[in-house]
Amino acid sequence: MVTLFKTVALVVLAGVLALLGISIPAHVRSVDSSVIELAGQQGNSNLSKIEESLDAAYIGPAKRIAVATQAKSSTSQAFNLRAQELIERTPHYRISGGPDRTFHALLKLIQPRPSLILTNPSVVSLILPRIERDALNSILLDSDNANVAALLTIRNLPTLTRLHPANHPAGAPYDSGILTLALLIEGGHFSPALAQSIGKLAEQANLGIQSSSTQIEDLAIATLSLGRKLEYRSLISLAEITSSLKDWQQMATLFRAEPTRIDSLFTTLVYNESVAPVFEYIANHPKTQSEDLDSALKSGPAAILHLIASDQPVYRPSPLAQQLEPLVSKVSVAPLVRLTTNQLDSVFFLKTLSLFLAGIAFASALGALWRGSLKLSNPVSRLNPAILARNAFTGVVFMVILWASYEPDLLKTQSNTPQSAGPRIEFAVASTLESIKSPIQSMQDLNQVTLLVLALFFIIQLVIYCFCLIKLREISKQSLSPSMKLKLLDNEENLFDFGLYVGLGGTVLSLILVAVGIVEASLMAAYASTLFGILFTAMLKVVNLRGYRRKLILEAGSGNAGNNLMSDISL
Repeated sequence: MVTLFKTVALVVLAGVLALLGISIPAHVRSVDSSVIELAGQQGNSNLSKIEESLDAAYIGPAKRIAVATQAKSSTSQAFNLRAQELIERTPHYRISGGPDRTFHALLKLIQPRPSLILTNPSVVSLILPRIERDALNSILLDSDNANVAALLTIRNLPTLTRLHPANHPAGAPYDSGILTLALLIEGGHFSPALAQSIGKLAEQANLGIQSSSTQIEDLAIATLSLGRKLEYRSLISLAEITSSLKDWQQMATLFRAEPTRIDSLFTTLVYNESVAPVFEYIANHPKTQSEDLDSALKSGPAAILHLIASDQPVYRPSPLAQQLEPLVSKVSVAPLVRLTTNQLDSVFFLKTLSLFLAGIAFASALGALWRGSLKLSNPVSRLNPAILARNAFTGVVFMVILWASYEPDLLKTQSNTPQSAGPRIEFAVASTLESIKSPIQSMQDLNQVTLLVLALFFIIQLVIYCFCLIKLREISKQSLSPSMKLKLLDNEENLFDFGLYVGLGGTVLSLILVAVGIVEASLMAAYASTLFGILFTAMLKVVNLRGYRRKLILEAGSGNAGNNLMSDISL
């Protein structure tokens, strides 16, 4: 009865600790949605950002933010009223999306067609016709900006390889890109350092340096990609957060890769105020970034900053987590979420400790149940090193298995290969190479998942080894004859070979999991299971069992020799 009570108490304790551990919203390879929501509450709201844009008469950016963040109907109605008032006061805002003197001077000069205003008021659509380009060129010719003048000298650049110069019948795209860059520089929307680097690049291209011509062509193509999707005020907002030529090209790459998510991409870039982290996040998480960014956008600018800084996808619960959600939601309180948001390292330690202690309690419950079933008169002490090691290793195995069951991405491979080109248009379709690539990785690919599986197999074999040592200790403490102890050792032969069986089973199971793509690890991890089983079984039998068995054989032999001698004397 005492044994049963002790076992139940330890199991309950293990369950409580495990529930506490999994209720902490800290994950190894993802960010919990509750953490993202709390981070958003700690910063400015989407409504304040929309109002901030409208106060500056930035109608275009405000509209994109409202669409991307899925603003409430009341907010949308208020936005439409204020936007209409601004447009009635300054009709050019309908095309430009906000104030800019140079651009408005162009609008007054060219008088855009009403059909263009209704269909597509993007920058490139506006200045693509020759008449509009010539009008813009005439405005820019009066500029005192040396960088603008340098760009105007390369409108008819003869060294282009992908586009045509302005004097060619098909030169409108290149000319539109160059004039748009010059317009942005004239308005002071690029930083002085970036504008100077563009101007010097134009001067070098004009001198016939092919590498500079190629870079100018890249800039023109990037400007076309952005300008054909945005009105001028939104294009200015992106120019103001651009710190290098690479940033400008990366934003264009994103817009080409996801042409249906322009508003979300724009808002994410403006909220983050830095291009490279957003680009890297989208490149590193191509399958989940759309849903995750859209979810974070609803929570506000601070939520986007937190998600991008973590460089992790939003946590998606496993089937086990979905089953435990009603119970976990009662335990997961606001202080745990707040602590996870602000002190992630401390929370990771707390979660690891909770799950590890739960594993130790579970191992102790199994040990108590086993000890009670044997009914030994002289049991092994609970402070025996083998028992302590068994409980500790079992705790580690319990922690890893429970954590991996609750967070399936823990056993997914994360590629550390740098993204040189980043996301491309191929995001829209599955890559042919990826679709036919086997989930089996290279034998030399020692990634984190492989090391984790290796450690798990190693610890499992250690636990089995400790169980066998405990069994040897129990047999040695029995008040039995040596011959009887030898028979008990023979009876436990299957237990002593158990490590080998588990090793073989681990290899077969690993190969199956790798083949179906559930676990992404190298074949070495699968074969290591059998190797560890062979090594630990050999060590147990050669180092521990063989010496003890030899001792018992000698003791049994000396006892039989004494009995034979007494029989001879009596005769």
